[in-house]
Amino acid sequence: MDFFDYASIALQFVNADTIWIPLLVGALCFLNVFAFQACGLFVIAGREGYKHRWMAFVPFVNTYYIGVCGRKNRTFRTVDTKWLALAAAILEFLLVIGYIVSYVAQFKLLNAGCVYEVEELGAYGLPVTSYVLRNVPAELAWAAWCYEILGYILMAFDLVFIALQVFVLSAFFQTYAARRYFLFTLTSVLFPVQGILIFIIRNNKGMNYREFMRREQERQYRMYQQFQQQNFNQNPYNQNPYSRNDGYGQNGYNNQNPYNGGYGSRSAGGAQDDPFSEFGEGNNKPDGGDPFES
Repeated sequence: MDFFDYASIALQFVNADTIWIPLLVGALCFLNVFAFQACGLFVIAGREGYKHRWMAFVPFVNTYYIGVCGRKNRTFRTVDTKWLALAAAILEFLLVIGYIVSYVAQFKLLNAGCVYEVEELGAYGLPVTSYVLRNVPAELAWAAWCYEILGYILMAFDLVFIALQVFVLSAFFQTYAARRYFLFTLTSVLFPVQGILIFIIRNNKGMNYREFMRREQERQYRMYQQFQQQNFNQNPYNQNPYSRNDGYGQNGYNNQNPYNGGYGSRSAGGAQDDPFSEFGEGNNKPDGGDPFES
């Protein structure tokens, strides 16, 4: 599939009247990236002890072998990654055959002069160029069907292939690039650089992503404990914060109120003290009556 991506890119930048130059440029780019991917998979399979390392050098089969090398992690717990990779490899083969047939059909129709360029006014009055078929001979009826229908079928298959590719590459990069697996997966799907990324991580040891995350959480918790011990000498959660002395020189809530007992404290005789007794004394009455009474 990457070959068509490179050919499409080359077609935009290569000035040539013949179609073979963009195809040649795309083929050279594809072979270089494919060589990086094959070498990377070969090294990974040898270190991890996987058999049939020759699969890394066979087109379409190497897509399946990516799933084999990423079996330590699963996108779905009940589905082995290699079966998703096998489905992706088969679908990739069908897509390549379909695109080749589609391109051949387009070339046949162009050579027969059946494709006409039509310009129409689109939104906001902007010209829109479209291509229609006219005067198609009977022997090119199959080409006309491919031109009009096959493209939509390939588009639907391509979406399914992208979904499978995301699942397989996600499991693979979780195994060998756990810290950056999402970035590597997204980059591989959006751009034809999958082989280069696989070659970059060829020396990384495979691991289970869930086990990796568990170890990372434990490491971060140990770092947190060390920080607490260095800055507070002890874990603040191992002691009761209400048993410390407060800012008023008292021993928190376990001692008496810092305001000499406060309202509601009892005297030695057991009677409850009146916090407004001083106003009663100001009235010169022994019983502490209302200071506003004459």
